Amino acid sequence: MFKKTTLIIASSLAFIAIAGTGCKKLVEINPPLNETSSRLAFSSDATAKSALSGLYTSLSQVPVQTYELTQYSSLQADDLNYLSANPSLVQLSTNGYTRLSTISDDPWNNWYNIIYQANSIINGLQSTSGTSPAIKKQLTAEAKFIRAYCYFNLINTFGDVPLVLETVVSKTAFLPRTDIAVIYQQIIADLTDAKADLLSDYAFTAQDRIGVNKFTAAALLARVYLFTARYAEAEANASEVLASSLYSLTPQTSIATGVFAKNSKESIWQLAPPINNTYGYTYEGSTFIPYFYSASAISYSISADLKKLFSASDLRRTKWINDVTVSGTTYSIPFKYKNNSQSAATSSGVTEYLTMMRLAEQYLIRAEARARIGSDLAGALSDLNTIRTRAGAPTTNTTVAADLLNEIATENRKELFCEQAYRWYNLKRTGQADAVLGALKTTYKPSAKLLPLPQAALDANPNLIQNPGY
Repeated sequence: MFKKTTLIIASSLAFIAIAGTGCKKLVEINPPLNETSSRLAFSSDATAKSALSGLYTSLSQVPVQTYELTQYSSLQADDLNYLSANPSLVQLSTNGYTRLSTISDDPWNNWYNIIYQANSIINGLQSTSGTSPAIKKQLTAEAKFIRAYCYFNLINTFGDVPLVLETVVSKTAFLPRTDIAVIYQQIIADLTDAKADLLSDYAFTAQDRIGVNKFTAAALLARVYLFTARYAEAEANASEVLASSLYSLTPQTSIATGVFAKNSKESIWQLAPPINNTYGYTYEGSTFIPYFYSASAISYSISADLKKLFSASDLRRTKWINDVTVSGTTYSIPFKYKNNSQSAATSSGVTEYLTMMRLAEQYLIRAEARARIGSDLAGALSDLNTIRTRAGAPTTNTTVAADLLNEIATENRKELFCEQAYRWYNLKRTGQADAVLGALKTTYKPSAKLLPLPQAALDANPNLIQNPGY
């Protein structure tokens, strides 16, 4: 679907490593916004808005975001089985990647490309007087949000990574890896700034949820605070989102097709289709849903371990997983997104957008934060049961904190399976990855929790050090 490029962007984000016949060299290239183009890009509100639009367009088109984040992480974890023979995907499903694997290239290159564009906008806006104060504040806040989002994914994929906040090559070309704790500080600072400066609605994108607002920043802050064990802040930010009238859970009667529909009230942030924003399908849908049903055409199936977690009444089992029997064998296909082509979208009458963040996660974040704090177990139980009730699953009356945390983790898996990287990141965050995956996969090694850094990045920057185990 996407052509793999042989031009590998190094951590400098302004150089490319070109693999030749037995040799490598660095070639300087013009960054996307050089001095002259930067002055032009931010010479007016209209051109500055175009620069930000380009940032969102880039994010909606890079493979790591359109489908690979969900595909890779679901295979690395225990949600998805791979049934075909692509060597890279076999490595992911067995956690058998090595330093020679190319699967690291897209996550590293794509996210750093987006970070470079965000930095160009942030720095460019601060160095020009061509844009109005209101637009400068709005666009800077949005770019900081995107930068924070990319860094969150980078550190949860690779561990320590270079913290690049500028576009000056002499300052960024040979940056070493920065400790995760320091990068989290930057993420929180960016999101705090964004939350303070963004609008309180989606007016900037004509009410389409492809833009971000202060509640989008609060939602990501809630997630980041959960990952850094700052539970009171996680609860507070999730509560802000849950209290907003902008959002509500999709009704149970619409759970099959409503949750991931364009501008669903459950969606906090979405991305438009990467080819044409009038299209009504996602690359995730076209990745997981076969165009015809035969044993050779089905590449993915939900794991038996996940399927057994759903009760008989749970609509997520029947509406978000499609059981297909071919030649006597039943395959359970991820079916959150229903459209795998424009003809399918036209036929269904439902336009689907890639849902980056949605309200259900905020209920589960607040439930876990409350349970870990321990002073509001009733509130944690209420949040958990809100998600279960919407799904048609039995509620629980657990009041022991440890038991409640286990139930929240299970609910997290059932609600957010095959969606972004929730399961994979949570297994690592809670320290369960080794025990859970080690029991399921004989090929699993603890070092597999992090992908290896791309070899081209290591060759380009002698100050980078490979992850342990590679």
